[in-house]
Amino acid sequence: MPRKVDASLHVLREIRDELRELRGEVKGTNQRVESLERRQTETEVRLASELVAVARAVGEVGNLLRDRLDLLRRVDDHERRLASLEGRAGS
Repeated sequence: MPRKVDASLHVLREIRDELRELRGEVKGTNQRVESLERRQTETEVRLASELVAVARAVGEVGNLLRDRLDLLRRVDDHERRLASLEGRAGS
């Protein structure tokens, strides 16, 4: 009977030792996951900031294009009026 107890204790000690190793591995994995979560959050914040900056820049480009279109219309209108005046002066 003592041999059965000794064998059982040996198996239980091995299981305990393996659980200790596993616990250490799990802690290491958890630390890596937490690190990745922090990095992901930081990346998301940076991306959100950059997205806001890009949206602002696109708005500014849109405004510049509208201003240029307005100037182009005014130049076209002036060209037509000048051509009309030149036509009258040449007649």
